[in-house]
Amino acid sequence: MPNITQRLRDLFGTTTIHVNITPDENPIVDGLSARQLYATQANLHAVVSFLADSVAQLPLKVYKRQDENDRQRDRDSIAAKLLWRPNADQTSYEFIQATVTELMLMGVATIWLLPDADSESGYQIRLIPREWMKDTERSTSYAPDAIEVMTGTGGQYMRIPRTEFVQFRMYSPGNPGGYQSPIAALRQTLSEQVQADKFRTEVWKSSGRFNAYVTRPANVQPWDDETRKRFATAFRESWGRGGSNAGKMPILEDGMEIKPYQFNSKEAQYAETKQLSREDVAAAYHINPSLIWHTTTQTYASAKDNARALYADCLGPTIQMLQQRINSFLLPMIGADASTYVEFDLREKLKGSFEERAAILQSAVGGPWMTRDEARADNNMPPLPNGQGQSIITPLNVTEGGQASPTDTHMDPQVPSTITSLVPITSEDDDDEIEDNACNPDRRKPKSKACNPDRHKPDGKAEALHIKGKSSKEEDQLMSDALKKFFKRQRASVIPKIGAKATSWWDDKRWNEELADDLEPIIDQISDTHGKDAADQLGTEYEPKLTGAYLRKLSEGRAMVINESTKLKLQEAIKLRTQKDQQPKVKAEDDGEDDEEETDPVETVFDTRENRDADSFGRSVATAVASWGLLEACKQAKDQGYQKTVEKMWVTGDNARSSHAAMNGETVPIDETFSNGAYWPGDDNLDPDESCGCNCSTEIIITEE
Repeated sequence: MPNITQRLRDLFGTTTIHVNITPDENPIVDGLSARQLYATQANLHAVVSFLADSVAQLPLKVYKRQDENDRQRDRDSIAAKLLWRPNADQTSYEFIQATVTELMLMGVATIWLLPDADSESGYQIRLIPREWMKDTERSTSYAPDAIEVMTGTGGQYMRIPRTEFVQFRMYSPGNPGGYQSPIAALRQTLSEQVQADKFRTEVWKSSGRFNAYVTRPANVQPWDDETRKRFATAFRESWGRGGSNAGKMPILEDGMEIKPYQFNSKEAQYAETKQLSREDVAAAYHINPSLIWHTTTQTYASAKDNARALYADCLGPTIQMLQQRINSFLLPMIGADASTYVEFDLREKLKGSFEERAAILQSAVGGPWMTRDEARADNNMPPLPNGQGQSIITPLNVTEGGQASPTDTHMDPQVPSTITSLVPITSEDDDDEIEDNACNPDRRKPKSKACNPDRHKPDGKAEALHIKGKSSKEEDQLMSDALKKFFKRQRASVIPKIGAKATSWWDDKRWNEELADDLEPIIDQISDTHGKDAADQLGTEYEPKLTGAYLRKLSEGRAMVINESTKLKLQEAIKLRTQKDQQPKVKAEDDGEDDEEETDPVETVFDTRENRDADSFGRSVATAVASWGLLEACKQAKDQGYQKTVEKMWVTGDNARSSHAAMNGETVPIDETFSNGAYWPGDDNLDPDESCGCNCSTEIIITEE
């Protein structure tokens, strides 16, 4: 085997390459080859380059299949190294782009595999242009046994056996061993465009003089042929393109006149012809023309669908053909294992619609489908330490056979068959008796006096058991105190930065994490307290370990809303402070009294936060968590087989919004939303204007079967 560098030099050196063109497989249009058409015809170039770039953008990855449902990414095998670095001159993107361009133009792309001791893989692959080669030595009608590539001006060809090359071919009817370029179907269209381009070029070269002509009266002495030719020649040489009088007004004799003739591009249908040419070229390559050229009928929705269809309908067959040829022919040639295969990673193009893809996968598997480490790796981030990110988190509201989406914030919508249809309860119990009621609902008789024996009506049916989900004053105060401490700490950090006019006076990540850390233990305590109290009255068990992940998200969500509101108020305060500073100072007359000091708008924001908002926010968060803990206890009870009718009632708090006041006493099934779309007061399903500061609560109503 000769030295690889010398062999490449012999083949791809600077000597003149003789072109061997087969008309059936490399069509000529008006004397232009496919290569020349690609270089001169804008429509053809736009379509082919777009398709080649779109395929090349997809990473070509190597995998090893372990079993039907398990595969591992391969980065170290010969195949992986070869496809990552095809040769010493090209990247993987450049090589695939060139291969697809050659295939789209010529109908065939030939890859030459050569041993290369200097490369990491031990091989390199090269694209051999169609114009450099010819097929020879066919033992059958289906594939060449060898190809010959022209090496120099002497007309000699280098023979490359079938064991050293792989061909990607577009099928040619009646010629299974050959191929057919899509340009063959575009001969007429491209020919018209070539002639149209030539015509327009000639018009402009003639200085646009096509729009006027000279007339001579018929009643004057006629010209002979020689005189007419002499005048025409002199006129063109003097007033034509490059003439001495070009652009000037000609002086005519014998009553001659210049008659204008408007050459109308619209009447010549230039635009329509151009549009038709674009559509024909796009159709030949199975692509929607609106992906490349803007159309007046295109909308955002249609553009989105067209982009999605590009890889599903247009490039899907080409991508599949490339993958199969590589897997079936190239990989065995380098000794790859039978379990090794290559695949274009279509996720690179689907990243733009990741939300839709994630939602589909989430619904398909019934819950979260990635570990934290997998998600971090997908975003080029290192794994979490100590294996923290190796397990799939199942949020509180996602259980097997329950909700399919962890983004849902409501309870399990699938009501077990043991839960009967819910009937609104209209009876009222004494408040003290309701709060002290600790009877076991699984028992048919009252356990103690706390179980009101009067609950049993004369007809034998038991009245409803009511369980309130409202935070206590102590719980409200705990939450309020935590917020006051946080606002005070935030004030000490933010105000000096604003005073120094620092550009980075606010740190979203820091404040959101700190406030979430402050709120989480209190939220856990409140939810556990009310959840366990409700479970005791239901005669079931409450599992706090099922709630941790959700309550952390709840803490982060409330922290983000509160901090975002504070930041917006501070931004307005900074503007107001700036306006005051820019106003001229007027010195007041000394009347013996101390001037009242002006209030700083920025300081006022934090004063309000500490002295008023902390109490309002604290009561709102505590009440919402208490309601949630109550509903969570009911959900866990249902999971444990609880078989009584359970409903929930909206109880309006003090100074409630008019919309919430109108809902007082509204009762709905435990799994359904109230009329405002919330599953409980303070639910994140509501807009901030409806949830922030809400101190309404929930009451659970349980009816004996």
